[in-house]
Amino acid sequence: MGPPDYDEKQPNEPPRGGVAGSRPVLAMEQLGWIAQLGLEFIEATPSVVVAQWSIEDRHLQPQGIVHGGVYASVVETCCSVGALLAAPPGKAVVGVENHTSFIRPVRQGRLRARAVALHAGRRAQLWECNVTDDAERLIATGRVRLMCVDADQGQER
Repeated sequence: MGPPDYDEKQPNEPPRGGVAGSRPVLAMEQLGWIAQLGLEFIEATPSVVVAQWSIEDRHLQPQGIVHGGVYASVVETCCSVGALLAAPPGKAVVGVENHTSFIRPVRQGRLRARAVALHAGRRAQLWECNVTDDAERLIATGRVRLMCVDADQGQER
């Protein structure tokens, strides 16, 4: 079965904002890297984004623990989704810095990421994301700094 067919989204079009449970948020779960990570969005607003995923073999590095790149990707993704929702009309966001720290190794289970806006201005945003396990222990944490740019900036003409 292929991805859901949504009227609001054309193929290869970037995801648009929405609220938890809305079609655009669900559509994001079917896109490229987000789908590869296996992220499921629980909530997505201009101030908070919550996602979860189950650890699978594809997330592990050779020592059998979740690869740090997975955490950095989840942090970047959750912060970017929130920043896009918080961006002024006609603007897109691009990440300019991602600092992710790995606190505790994990080999299996389900993890949850919660990103919150620390600052969501017209030109720059700063988001923080914490990744926790089922016991609510901190597994990884990160901050992503993003810039708001014209929505068509960087596209080929």
